[in-house]
Amino acid sequence: MAAYVHCNFHSCVLRMNVDVSILLPEQDRMKQFEEKTKNPVKYQTLYLLHGFTGDYMTYLRTSNIERYADENQIMVVMPSVYNSAYTDMKYGLDYFTYLSEELMDFVERTFPSSPKREDRFVAGMSMGGYGAYKFGLACPDKFCAIGGVAGSYHAEYRYQGKVNTVSTLCEALYGDPPAITPEIHDIFTMMKNLKEKGVELPRMYTCCGTEDRRYQDSVDLKEFADELGIPLKFEHGPGRHDSVFFDEYIQKILNWMEFAGGPKR
Repeated sequence: MAAYVHCNFHSCVLRMNVDVSILLPEQDRMKQFEEKTKNPVKYQTLYLLHGFTGDYMTYLRTSNIERYADENQIMVVMPSVYNSAYTDMKYGLDYFTYLSEELMDFVERTFPSSPKREDRFVAGMSMGGYGAYKFGLACPDKFCAIGGVAGSYHAEYRYQGKVNTVSTLCEALYGDPPAITPEIHDIFTMMKNLKEKGVELPRMYTCCGTEDRRYQDSVDLKEFADELGIPLKFEHGPGRHDSVFFDEYIQKILNWMEFAGGPKR
């Protein structure tokens, strides 16, 4: 099985200690690969982002991600950003800056994680699906692929009260009265702007259960990408907004990402 490392370090951006879970592939196979290539291994790395109410332990507790990391010979990085919606909050902490600048730097200086764009991937479920698309589209030069499971892709739903379950949270995220900045918070606007600028976009995938309350978000994302002429793979099937659906479909995402060290296909 993959090695699990719990990291706790001081974030200069957030001005507090932070927790991150890291998975590294099983060591014997790594040594065999090093001996074969005579070069130190630099792993392809998946940044796996948790949903609302989650943290750095979410996927370790609710899925078989440890086994999947080993099967695909990838590093998996699972940070905590709490209920921040992967945002530099209006009244709060700069979680997106921490994620996109400080965390990646820490990971690549501390672990054998490849710094190449073609070796970086990002995915997540629910709020983490939104975060994965926001991260990947805000930093298209850093990621080659984005995967979302039941993503809450419409940022404005948070201040319309459709997903916000804490009365003061949307004000903390977006101000009072709350308002999003499309170029920063809205992934549909980000996607459109990148397309118009001719920027090379990461490959994109989304999926959702047909009984999931977030199903329409994935439909909207797929239809919007089609209108722009942007390739985006959309899969769906029976399922709800739960860990059962995530564990099934994260395997589909990993297969779609086609990691160099993954199983033969």
